[in-house]
Amino acid sequence: MSAVTPSQHQETEAMVAGEGLWVKARKRFLRHKLALLGLVILSAMVLLAVLAPVIERYSPIALDLGSMGQAPSGAHWLGTDTTGRDVWSRIVHAGQVSLSVGLVAVSISTLIGIVIGSIAGYAAGKVDMVLMRFTDMVMAFPSLVMIITIASVLGPSIYNTMLVIGILTWPGIARLVRGQFLSFREQQFVLAARSIGVSPFQIMFRHLFPNVVGTVTVAATFGMANAILQEASLSFLGLGVQAPTPSWGNMLQDAQSQTILEGMPWLWLAPGLMIALAVLSINFIGDGLRDALDPRSSL
Repeated sequence: MSAVTPSQHQETEAMVAGEGLWVKARKRFLRHKLALLGLVILSAMVLLAVLAPVIERYSPIALDLGSMGQAPSGAHWLGTDTTGRDVWSRIVHAGQVSLSVGLVAVSISTLIGIVIGSIAGYAAGKVDMVLMRFTDMVMAFPSLVMIITIASVLGPSIYNTMLVIGILTWPGIARLVRGQFLSFREQQFVLAARSIGVSPFQIMFRHLFPNVVGTVTVAATFGMANAILQEASLSFLGLGVQAPTPSWGNMLQDAQSQTILEGMPWLWLAPGLMIALAVLSINFIGDGLRDALDPRSSL
């Protein structure tokens, strides 16, 4: 039987320690009641969006002038809008759009933030100064104003909405990753990797990035909630998802007249409630992840 070498023993201990940390994090998350509530709500909303073609009762875009402005009933669970379209069908289909925009936009912003933050934090010096001054310049402009401006130039569409939100909301994650990399770059395991000739790319994404993945995950969770709100804002202003494709934001836009606000509240209550539930549930999950991944947490 071959003897276990010291390096193999150290790798085994590291794997066990890593597994132990994730097991503890999972247990802490499962004890976070609001996080579990948020996970249940978000899962239900995702399930409704995925099953929209199955659970829709009518076409979300077909006009029915004979059913205009009907209140919620057995035939139309959430009523109809001013052109006779079924609100329930539009709500579940709008979930596909709004949640997809949030997921894609935060994926773009997280990727950009990780790349820029990793390079700045590991390289330090002049590279760090240039990248962080560029980041500060992007952060200096109000993000919503910039998003509205660029969206109006590119033109309103679901793809432009995803792209614009994604490329203008990365600075927070970039600064977060950069700070974590600066704190880890002089640790012994990084110095050891350098001494044996490991490439900077491998050090950044194989040795350093696993130590910040938890922090990035929490930031991305909150970023998704923010992206959903920004999509709703753009669509409400007519610069996001365009009709007849439903989104929660443009459903609110269709319900902004005084007559509808007072006489047909079901047209704005349903999309407004869905936006609120989505953002709250994602924020609850983010709080739970933050506490679960914090080793000092008492949960």
